[in-house]
Amino acid sequence: MKANFLRNLRIVLLLFFMPISFFASAQTIWTAGPMIHVNFGGGKAKLSYSFEVAYWNFSGFPYSIDFAAEFESKRIRFYSEAQTGVGAAGVAAGPVLEFQTDKGATKLGIQTSVWGNYFLGFDLRYRKVGGQSTFCPGAYLKTGFAGMDKDGNEIHSSSHWHDLDD
Repeated sequence: MKANFLRNLRIVLLLFFMPISFFASAQTIWTAGPMIHVNFGGGKAKLSYSFEVAYWNFSGFPYSIDFAAEFESKRIRFYSEAQTGVGAAGVAAGPVLEFQTDKGATKLGIQTSVWGNYFLGFDLRYRKVGGQSTFCPGAYLKTGFAGMDKDGNEIHSSSHWHDLDD
């Protein structure tokens, strides 16, 4: 059973993180950082920790796609969400794959989020996996990297928010 779990985990990692390479030539900015959530569902509240990477394109209509690995007691989740927003607020939705390590089960679900941030932020997430609904408020810290401006020039630091009046 453990061998099947590890094999499935490798396949999922490949399927979720491989699409990142398709965006590398047209990126505007990438963000990455840790997240923490309190998951309310099934009569218990549990903490989960995750690491998320997102690609953002602000040319025209702002859109993003993110990828994350999330760890909770007896649960490992991988998710990807399509997002849109205007820096300070946004929405996201996408699929979730959950491995229930105590039962050896794998379940597919969906989650939606609303969020507010720049690089320090909060989100309110609703997740439904295997018929169980979970409400998950959380917080995160992100940093920007590998950014390009509208002319395709590399941005050497993503912390130019103080220069907005230029």
